[in-house]
Amino acid sequence: MTAQPTPTAPEPLASQLRAVLARHPQVNFAMLFGSLARGTARPDSDLDLAVGADRSLHADEIIALISDLAMATGRPVDLIDLAAAGEPLLGQILAHGVRVLGDSTRHGALLSRHLADVA
Repeated sequence: MTAQPTPTAPEPLASQLRAVLARHPQVNFAMLFGSLARGTARPDSDLDLAVGADRSLHADEIIALISDLAMATGRPVDLIDLAAAGEPLLGQILAHGVRVLGDSTRHGALLSRHLADVA
């Protein structure tokens, strides 16, 4: 059985998000979720983004990242630190989100955590 790749966010939004995330090197994984990921966003929709790092993000890092994302996209930002995300939110992000940044290993680790949490 061949593994299916995680869907990726539509361009140019994904490129825009990766450019912002590159200025925050502690972030090594990101998934877009919500209406922008589903393609049902309205002009007033917010940007729902879940991010991961090798550790929990500090409040000042979260504030700086939210500010940079809002400035770049012109949208309010709902940022989720995956280190702190619990169920059922984590499951929804994994089921319906699209990967913007990060590799399959990090994605697989999140899937394993989700499965352990719901078992």
